[in-house]
Amino acid sequence: MSHDRITHNPAPVIPGISDSVRVTAGDLLFISGAVGFEADGSVPSDFARAIELTYGELERALKAGGATYEDLVRVNVYVTHLDEEKLKVWRETRDRIIATEEPSASTIIGVYSLFNGASIEIDAIAAV
Repeated sequence: MSHDRITHNPAPVIPGISDSVRVTAGDLLFISGAVGFEADGSVPSDFARAIELTYGELERALKAGGATYEDLVRVNVYVTHLDEEKLKVWRETRDRIIATEEPSASTIIGVYSLFNGASIEIDAIAAV
């Protein structure tokens, strides 16, 4: 299995973002709807905490499929009421969790609402 991060020129210069990833051969792991809740099932009130828990759920799903964050080739992030402050918090928190030197192709999408009141949800594809 190989996957290459490809940056097309001219591409916007946005740290931690890759505009495309080429995957050749092997298996793909599709992860849908990772959402982070507290142990009691409640929605975290702190957005950074919600991000950490959501990436923890993503990591759990990756491990169950025999993958790691490094195997991610496509990530969609959905954030309720996305604004510049939430975008900043997401980038800072994500960058502490995932190495962004060779990022997956990714999109962050502002939405009105998510499952059970969550503020962030992630679906992803990993090449394993």
